[in-house]
This record gives sequence, structure tokens and C-alpha cells, in this order.
Amino acid sequence: MAASNTSLRVTELDFSGIKNNLINFLQSQDTFSDYNFAGSGMSVLMDLLAYNTYYNAFYLNMIANEAFLDTAQDRKNILSHAKLINYVPDSAQGAQSLININVTPNQNENQTINYIILNQYTRLIGSDINGVNYPFATVNANTAVKVNGSFTFANVVIKQGEVITHQYAVNSNNTTGRYQIPSANVDTSTLVVTIQESPSNTTTTQYFMAQDLTEIQANSTVYFLEEDQDLNYTIYFGDGVLGQPPANGNIIQVTYLDTVGSVANGIQKFIFTDPIAGLFKNNVKVTTAVGSYGGTDKEDIEAIRFRAPYYYTAQNRCVTVNDYESLVTKDFPDIQAVSVWGGEENIPPVYGKVYLSVKTRGYYTLTQLEKQNIKNYLTTNRSMLTVIPEIIDPEYIFILIGGNVYYNPTLTTQTSAYLATEVSTAIFDYAQQYLYNFSSTFVLSKLQSYIENADPAITASDVSIYLQNRLTLYPGTTLSYTVNFNTPIRKGDQYQKLYTYPQVKVPDASGTPQAIYFEEVPQSYTGIGSVSIVNPGYNYSVSPTITITGDGTGATATALVVNGRIASVTLTNPGINYTIAYITITDLTGVEASLKVTLASNSGTLRSYYYSPNGQKVFVNTNAGTIDYLNGIVTLTALDVLSVNLNPYYDENVLTVNVVPELTVIPPLRNRLLAIDTNNSQTVQLNMVPQV
Repeated sequence: MAASNTSLRVTELDFSGIKNNLINFLQSQDTFSDYNFAGSGMSVLMDLLAYNTYYNAFYLNMIANEAFLDTAQDRKNILSHAKLINYVPDSAQGAQSLININVTPNQNENQTINYIILNQYTRLIGSDINGVNYPFATVNANTAVKVNGSFTFANVVIKQGEVITHQYAVNSNNTTGRYQIPSANVDTSTLVVTIQESPSNTTTTQYFMAQDLTEIQANSTVYFLEEDQDLNYTIYFGDGVLGQPPANGNIIQVTYLDTVGSVANGIQKFIFTDPIAGLFKNNVKVTTAVGSYGGTDKEDIEAIRFRAPYYYTAQNRCVTVNDYESLVTKDFPDIQAVSVWGGEENIPPVYGKVYLSVKTRGYYTLTQLEKQNIKNYLTTNRSMLTVIPEIIDPEYIFILIGGNVYYNPTLTTQTSAYLATEVSTAIFDYAQQYLYNFSSTFVLSKLQSYIENADPAITASDVSIYLQNRLTLYPGTTLSYTVNFNTPIRKGDQYQKLYTYPQVKVPDASGTPQAIYFEEVPQSYTGIGSVSIVNPGYNYSVSPTITITGDGTGATATALVVNGRIASVTLTNPGINYTIAYITITDLTGVEASLKVTLASNSGTLRSYYYSPNGQKVFVNTNAGTIDYLNGIVTLTALDVLSVNLNPYYDENVLTVNVVPELTVIPPLRNRLLAIDTNNSQTVQLNMVPQV
């Protein structure tokens, strides 16, 4: 009789481990103790048993994975889990654009009509820079009156997509009451659902997508939307308790734009294919006010996995930071990331407000109208009654990368140019993985690991970074400009220091225009930071002489007297190389005034300069601005801009301010966005250095 043995191990999950466990178990049985399990027959049986066990283990593991939103991989299952918490994934969104239209009827067209209507869904073609055409259509109807023989439509909104209409007959044969839209590329934001009474009765009622179940009544004309198991969108209606259902004999009409999503972003050229108002096709001039933007692809499974729980927690109202982030990205699909902070955290604090900074998928800045639309939507539908939302533009801080990358030429057959391309690709991969988000933290060591792993031949790297802020200047006006990097700035030396680009044309002391740069005054942070009044004194008839002494040189100051008392002191030159300083007042009439001098230490001075034809550096203003090294603030004082030199790297009237950060780990902060500009050739300046 076989001895009882229960030593079958079940911890191994791979095929060979399962097979060995089965063999060991059977060999421990008296009945099979003398069997040769390596023989062909027994080996095949062991393979079959192991394969069956492995197959079932894998199958059950996959079933368990697909049973949860966190681990499911099949989009159909993720959609099913999302539906349980009332989350409808975003569809693809068509890119939209603003255009201006001028129509001048020619002699062969109607000359008597005084106004025309540009109909909704009038079709256009948009052509990208590669000559690829995409269909567009007007979103709304627009009216224009003839002026001086022409009709002008301003700021017409058009959207990418082919206009599609489907009709469905309501009858008792459709027991599910569901109507599938036969396209996976529906832009659901353009979906228009109407119900016609019957083929003979053309009276129609428009239905709107249900938003809040608590507001739906039995007679509410709403429809529900979901992405079905065929990955298409399906609409269905209420049951007479939650929403009014259509009746048998009704005709459901669904109109929408079928879109290509993000591919159509950045289009600037448009031509009408339909006649304007059904009348005019000649002498139609289209001017693009804003190129196409905001096109997005269908929400992917990772985005659904991340957003759905937050959306459910928010319950259609914004209370917490996560509520705002979840609902704003859900309600406005062209917004990729949101940073939210309360008014009490703002600088300065503003109570009763919540601040939002949004990053769009196309990196464009929201217009004031778009900001107001978001504010109105949040105030009306999402925010708490006493909280006012404010939209703040993101502050893009671009990272410039320079230095040396060392490689062993004996370990590769590729050229240094090829390796440089691989390094650039690795840098941009790092940026996609770790930057472009309000929660992003830049880590220099992580960037270097990407660089050094770009190719096996790369042995080491010596990399440094600059932070760049792109400041828009306003020629023709004298203004002070402040650039806030929101991170400590390293004090400049002869190797690395603040610089600006391109040249800015300003008048010098004689009024002659000069194209200047800005730089740090060397060692200016060792000068005097400020002079404060301890006692204003009395009986001063003229401004007293202020003398600053110590172990440094060059510091000077002047005093202003009002009613016999010192009212203010202006530091005219901070000097340099001070570790200790004293200040004295010399005057024949006034008495008892005293002043206090404070060393700069964490502040520096900027100066402007240009190069003369013989290469000599000529200074225009030796006190052109200040640097707060500790807080990362650069100020250009009273800058009278005549023009900004054109260049191939940056937009018109943009001055870049470039500084070296004190830290190699830069954490996130409110509306600051760290980015690496992949489209700018100045972003990566690395030397490939062979080293055996």
C-alpha cells in the first residue's frame, strides 16, 4: 500500500518549476519510487501535467488581474470598471481654430443681398506644413452685414472633423434601448442628439447629455453616453424615472464630427469647400487668427486608471485639490495638467480664492476668453459657493544642458555625431518621463544616468545646466521687469554666470541706440545691500555727506532731507569686497541722525554692455538691475526698450534670462513648469570627447 505524502509544493509558477515539483512529489510515493521520469513516455506525461497546471495558473492570474481597475490591461475591462463609478472616458477631440473670413461677391454673384449667414457645419479643408489635408467645419452659425461691398466674419470657430449624421428608428424590436455610433473617432463634445416625432411629423426635440443624476427628472430630455465593448460610443435614454425615453415611432438623429485627434494641431492654412451661405464661393479670403490647437486622442487606459477614482471621489464638486485636478482635466480635455493651491498659500495670501495654473497639450497660453470660460464653468457647476477660482498662466522654466560627454571609441563603430544624436534622444526621453508636469522634480544625477546609458561606448559625463526664463519685452515703453525662477541662483564667477540673449536695443546716456546684453557685476554680492535710517535727526538744512568705509571699496550713498530730517537714503553704488562696513554722516548744521548699513551677501547687481567695433566692452548702465540669489529673483530696472534683435531661436520681442541654479535637485512649486525645449537647437550643447 502506498505511503501517504502531501509534500507537493505549489509556490513555483514557471513551467520547469511546476514539472520538477510534480516529479519530486511522485517520486516520494511508494508506487512511483522506482519509475524513470526521464523516460520518453513519463516525460511527456509530466510535460502535459505541468503545461495544464501552468496554463490554468496563468489563466486564473489574468482573470484576477482583469477583475480590478488597478491591474486590468484590456480596455474593455477597464471601461467596465470605470462604468461602475460613472466615469465616461474622454473621446478624441478635434483641433479647433479661429479664423477671419472676408467675402466680396463678384459680378456673377448676388449683389443685392445685405446680410448673409455662415451656416453651422460649413465645410473647410485645413492643410498642414506637409501638404496633408484634414476636414474642418464651422461650429456655430454666424451672421455678417455687408459693409463697403463685402461681408466680414470675425473670430469664427472651426473644428477638425468630418460632419456625420446617423438616424435610428425607435421600435419594440430594440429591447436594449441602446444605439451604437459606428465610429471609434467620435468627438463627443460635438455630439448633437435630436428626436423627431415620426417620418410624417418633423417636430424635433433636442436631448442633452446627462451630467448630474440628482437634477434629472422623469421628463428630462437627456441621453446617456458610454464607450461600449466594441470600443465605439453608444447612447441610451432614460427609463421614465430618470429621464424621458423616446417613444416607438420616433426617429433619433445623431450628428457629430469624426476626428483624427491631435494629428491636426498646428494647421494655419484653410480653404472653404462649401459656398458661404450657399451662395458665394469666389473671392472668399480666409485669414487665420489662431492656428489649430487642442486636438487630443482618445483617453488611454493609464489615464482612465488614474483619473476615474479621483473623478468618483470628487462627486461633481470641487472641494479638495484633487477634485479640481480631476474635474478640470476631465471637463477640458485639451488641458493636460493642473496645479491648484488655495488663496491662503498664495504670495501674498488672498482668502476666499483658489488658484489654478493649467498646462495645455499644445503648450499654448490660454486667452482671456478661455480663462473666463473655465472660471464661469467652475463657478457655476463645480466650485463651492464662497470660493472664487482664478486662472494663472504657468511659468515655463527651460533647462539648457551643456558640458562634455566622454566615450571610448574602441567600444563602438559609430561616429561622434551619431553618439551625440543618441545622447540628445536620451535627454528628450528623460524630459518626457520626468518633466512637463506641475509635480515634476528635476534631478541632475538622473539626467546624467540617461546620458551615460544612451550607448555602451559612453563612459562618463560632466554636465552643467542653466535655467532659462523667456521674458516678453514691450518696445516703446520704459518698464521694470521681474523674472522669478523660484529656486536659489548660484553667484556668478568667471566660468558660469547670468547672461541674456538676444541683444536689446536701448538708448545710452547720450540718447544713441545701443544693442546691449546684461550680466552680473563681478563680486557685486560682496557689496552693500541697503542703508536704513535708525534716527532721522533734525536741523538739517542741506543733504549731508554720507561716507561708507570698511574693508571693501566703491560704496556710495546720498541722503534726501525733508523738513530738516533725513527722509531717505539712496545707495548709488554698492561697492565690492565688503565683509565689514561702517557709515558716517557729515554735516555742519544737523544733529543726531544715525544710519545702519547691511551687507548684500544674497543680492547682486546687473549691468548692461555692448561691444565696440574694436571688440572693447562698453558699459551702458552699471546699475541696470538686481539679483536676489536666495529667492531666485532677477529684476531689470527701468528698461527703455527700443527693439529686440530678431533671431532664429526665439519669438519676437523675447529676451531670455539664463542663470545657474544653486541646487541640482529642483522640486515642484505652484505654477512653475520645468521643461526641455526639444525644438530649440540651443537647448543641448554637449561636446563628445573621445577617451580611451
